[in-house]
Amino acid sequence: MRETNFLQSSAWAHFQQQLDHQVIEKQTDTYSYVAIVERGGWSNRLYCPFGPLVDDYHGLELALADLAKEAKKRRLDFVRVEPTLPGLTEADMKKLHLKHSRRDVQPPYSVVNDVSVSESEIEAELSQTARRYARKCDKAGITYTVSYQPTDIRYYIEMIHQVAKRTGMKPHDDLYFQQIAGFLFPTKAAGLLFAELDGEKIASIIFFTDGTTMYYAHAANLTKSRKYSPATGLGLYALKFAHQQGCKWFDWYGVAPEHDDHNPRWQSWAGFTRFKLSYGGQRVNRPGTWELPIKKRQYLVYRALLALTRH
Repeated sequence: MRETNFLQSSAWAHFQQQLDHQVIEKQTDTYSYVAIVERGGWSNRLYCPFGPLVDDYHGLELALADLAKEAKKRRLDFVRVEPTLPGLTEADMKKLHLKHSRRDVQPPYSVVNDVSVSESEIEAELSQTARRYARKCDKAGITYTVSYQPTDIRYYIEMIHQVAKRTGMKPHDDLYFQQIAGFLFPTKAAGLLFAELDGEKIASIIFFTDGTTMYYAHAANLTKSRKYSPATGLGLYALKFAHQQGCKWFDWYGVAPEHDDHNPRWQSWAGFTRFKLSYGGQRVNRPGTWELPIKKRQYLVYRALLALTRH
């Protein structure tokens, strides 16, 4: 069965078009994809986030050939893909003349919970620490709500600014979150989950959903409320909410790999990786970001420039 992903959905394609990005959509018996034309950063490319979606290796070959044809038509330098077909190896990718990107764009490692089971079974999967923190939230009187009101994004933005101030992380700019809310909330392709205490919103999650899977896209909380561990209670609420919405899976969207490869990016993710794993989901490893050169000389120059600027 072909794997789905929200970044390969018609809702995401429409969102990208609303941002004035050129989008190419294809649907065949053997593959489908949503690909975005990106220009700038020393290259012009066709990017297929968490795609193409295929049934088998032959489908991937056909999809890559079609993506290459579309890239050539637009005089682009390369195609960037992130296949999700289970079992793909590095050797498989190289056979297709793909080059591993210097940096994965979408995180290749995630944790996924089965939310088709009962709510009591969902809760039973939590670690002892997570259950303790969730009970702590209940004892403090924290409640949980969902919102599809675009104007409520202001609460998330306030929280993410506080997270950035205390951690040094660099979030998307405010406009990006406002655009997600404006374009995706009205159709319920995305929304907000809130933890509230004494009438104040203290933690939040922006989620995406394609009806089969709900995705933990962005999250933040107020600094003053961290003592209550509201993120843990809200995470459990998110799993139960996904179950109530009829989803089969909840994808925590991005964790560090199981084995430390001394990559500073993954090492900085250690804390929230433990947090996401505490809900008892299963690790999912995808191949990562790969590139198919179209204009080989330009592509080599692009890679050389990246190497120079990252040393």
